[in-house]
Amino acid sequence: VNTTRATGKLVVYLAHPVGAATVDGVRANLARAKRWLWAVRRATEWSICAPWIPSVEAVLDSGADESAERARGLADDLAAVERCDAIALVGGRVSSGMAMERDHAAACGLRVLDASDCGEEPGADAIARLVLAVGMAK
Repeated sequence: VNTTRATGKLVVYLAHPVGAATVDGVRANLARAKRWLWAVRRATEWSICAPWIPSVEAVLDSGADESAERARGLADDLAAVERCDAIALVGGRVSSGMAMERDHAAACGLRVLDASDCGEEPGADAIARLVLAVGMAK
């Protein structure tokens, strides 16, 4: 944990599956990711980092092909991961993009908090697992 920050807050990158076969599927994944973000935010004092949510929304809203923008998005995500203290994997599975983020986080020495097997929707058990892994409950 980076204790040199003035706030002393843990900055946690939230990783969640995004890709889907359709734009509606991608939007459904984004909505689920936002529910996870809200649940983790309410249960902790962490500063949650999920810059990919507005980025993917901007791509979809522009009408651009989300899959064509994937490489740029993942490069941006890896840059954000480097600036965090930990990564939390949520959403019911580990996608290929999440695996890249996880592996990069581990290579950078970040703590990896894995609740990806706790289901697609945020629940008390998954949140408790993340909080207990760090020991920073609200």
